[in-house]
Amino acid sequence: MIQSRTTQKILKIILTGLLASSISMTWKPKASLGAERISFYLPIFGKFNLSVDSLEVFAKEGIITPEFNFYASRLDAKTTERVRAALQKRFEVSPTAVYRMTKMPMGEDFLQQLGKAMYTHPGSNGLYAIRSALILAAADETEGLTMINFLRHFPTSEMQLNSNLILSLIKEFGTFLSYNDTTVEAIAQQAQSEITSQQQFNFAQMPDLKEPGDYAVDQKTISFEINQVRQTNLGFSANYGLKTDVYLPENLSKPAPLIVLSHGFTSDRSHFNYLAKHLASHGYIVLVPEHIGSNSQFKEDFLQGKLSIAVSPIEFFNRPLDIRYLLNELENHEEFQGLINWSQVGVLGHSFGGNTALVVSGAPLNSERIKQACREKIPTLNVSELLQCRASYLPPGSYDLRDPRINAVIAVNPVTSYILGPESMSQIAIPTMLLGGSDDIVTPFIEEQAHPFLWLTTDNKYLGVMVGGTHNSSSSPEGVAAMPDFLKGVRPDLAREYLKAMTLAFFEVHLRDKTDYQAYLSSAYVQHLSHEDIPLHMVTSLTAEQLELAYGKTPPSPPIPESLVALSPSRPKNVLTEIENTQTLKMAMRSDAAPFGYIDGQKDLWTGYCDDFADSLGQYLAQELNLTSAIKIVKLPSNLENRFELVEDELVHFECGPNTIRANTENTIFSDLFFASGSRFLVRDRNQIDLNNNLEGLQTGVLQETTTVEFIQETYPESELVYFGGEEGRTKGVTAVTNGNIDAFVSDTILLSGEIDQQNLLRENYQLIPDNPLTCDFYGLILPQNDPQWRNAVNSFLRTKQQRNVFEKWFGDYLPQALSDTDYCLNRRK
Repeated sequence: MIQSRTTQKILKIILTGLLASSISMTWKPKASLGAERISFYLPIFGKFNLSVDSLEVFAKEGIITPEFNFYASRLDAKTTERVRAALQKRFEVSPTAVYRMTKMPMGEDFLQQLGKAMYTHPGSNGLYAIRSALILAAADETEGLTMINFLRHFPTSEMQLNSNLILSLIKEFGTFLSYNDTTVEAIAQQAQSEITSQQQFNFAQMPDLKEPGDYAVDQKTISFEINQVRQTNLGFSANYGLKTDVYLPENLSKPAPLIVLSHGFTSDRSHFNYLAKHLASHGYIVLVPEHIGSNSQFKEDFLQGKLSIAVSPIEFFNRPLDIRYLLNELENHEEFQGLINWSQVGVLGHSFGGNTALVVSGAPLNSERIKQACREKIPTLNVSELLQCRASYLPPGSYDLRDPRINAVIAVNPVTSYILGPESMSQIAIPTMLLGGSDDIVTPFIEEQAHPFLWLTTDNKYLGVMVGGTHNSSSSPEGVAAMPDFLKGVRPDLAREYLKAMTLAFFEVHLRDKTDYQAYLSSAYVQHLSHEDIPLHMVTSLTAEQLELAYGKTPPSPPIPESLVALSPSRPKNVLTEIENTQTLKMAMRSDAAPFGYIDGQKDLWTGYCDDFADSLGQYLAQELNLTSAIKIVKLPSNLENRFELVEDELVHFECGPNTIRANTENTIFSDLFFASGSRFLVRDRNQIDLNNNLEGLQTGVLQETTTVEFIQETYPESELVYFGGEEGRTKGVTAVTNGNIDAFVSDTILLSGEIDQQNLLRENYQLIPDNPLTCDFYGLILPQNDPQWRNAVNSFLRTKQQRNVFEKWFGDYLPQALSDTDYCLNRRK
């Protein structure tokens, strides 16, 4: 028997760590094959086994077998009871929900990380074994999803543990807890230092900011129709309703300050209703918009199989735009004329909403840091990184979404570390308050609030921490009713009171400019609020040196991360190798180019030839690469401006759309052609245009920044060009012809036909002239240069029956015209 205390401690950690990790991952007949034992290996000491039967006897009867006693004797009584409770716990969740949660990108990433520690044999990843066991256990109507039943449904007789990885994670967890404790202590000491330098007040004799204000509050819901493409609970939609709860103080005598409150991921407008009512009772107009691409309804629709994606990367972009569009609508809304003081606008957000609030306040999405941080999928204790790394799929571009109308911001438990980083946080120039909980396991206080506070450069900044507070400590009771106690935290009633007082003090000072409220916005007042059950601290200053001094050595996570370096090429030798390693195919497609890629207005669905092409290509590659599971397809939106850049920057493996094959592109190349077309005039009456003349004075619509513009200017210089731009350019051009605002619109024949169909117009009411195309365009997929193996694979797929089936589905109606144009283009005289 092993007598070493160190060994005993290691065995205790292995056992409790295993159970803890198994519990955290759990969100009909009994299997004939399942894990009979758990095994792990410790250097020097060798291999250890623990039978599942011993665990089951302990769970059901409380009996500790001699085999299990070897491990149980190294646990204290309290831990032993916790282990038994964990083994007995049954999670009421359907197998369908488990399947969908573990198939979504974030869920699969989590299982892949867990699979590095728990697998069927060394050198493998346990992802699929874990997923299978979870689903089968959930489908077992008798036993359900318990830890024991999970082990019983594990697909091999032995579950092996990566003891080195588990120990490193446990060590990381211990180090994290130690650094977390010393950081909170450093903040408490800094708060005490600030108190000694502040003017002393008798807060007990001053108005209590936790109490409601003098205004009665009228609450109602309004909805604005936003004509912008967005991910919704119905899929991608060309427009959407921005439903918003309005908390309006009654009998206002003058324009009031405005606060927009942004809810978190899988939350909704009601999550902080108590806070909205409180602020409104003090004379603030409060608006709470519903972010329909990441709210609770979106989550439910995903779990029910109505959606194929849990959260789109575009949601990081859409959420700040929701706030911008909301403010735009209010400025022009009759009901709010004269009610709002537009020089006093603030924003407050929680979790994902905290990130939204910071972005709209001046911290641009940091695409470079996201790509750098998320390149290596290393097991981590920071759950929020799973969400933040979804943004690594954002197409390149500027993500400065600051709204100049915002004058102050509060972010409660925000996600910041990767998605913003020091480069973006330092750009916020308005008063900023960050609030967190020391026991937050979703957005850890150190990485997501404490360190980011150091990155702020604004003159007025505040950092608050609730000691013992969790991610949901300050949420409304209704919003956390179904959550376990360890997620609710201790004394959530106190946490809500803290938030009411601190947010009111902040906005009174930084929106209303009430200098007499400055006393409340102080470490001394926060100390007055603080209760021993959940201590509260707030500081206005903190340095990395203070955190390092408190910890006593170099912190495990640098308070000021290294500056961004030039990103070295991350792509393996070729795309096929990357797809084989990641089992992910990344593509981009248009949303304004029917039938290649477009938003189906009737079904609110992003669809088209390119959508089906990518799915079919993924199936083909899985077969060619002999993969045992399906390839995950990541689809990003593209447009005329960024289609080449998406491929150049390695955001996608190919871009699919009406891309004319040409030779003068840098860092990209085209596939073989997959379609041919050409430009024509769209008119209502072909007799009104004589193409043999110079078309003098003819109002001719064209899309900006296209080769068509150059062709018309050279061929018909006397025509009067009318320019249409943006993703809706072709739609507006066809509408202008329909309404008689222009005489003709020139564009690609198939795209004009697709647009006519999209607008439900009768083809017989329009003519496409001349009979032969004005220009000849051969379309190919945009691919990365210098990767002949990938190009050959794509070209091989273009010749398969699978691709022909997709082609006939989408281009069958256009095929006669396409063949005619191809024949003309290939045989015309140069």
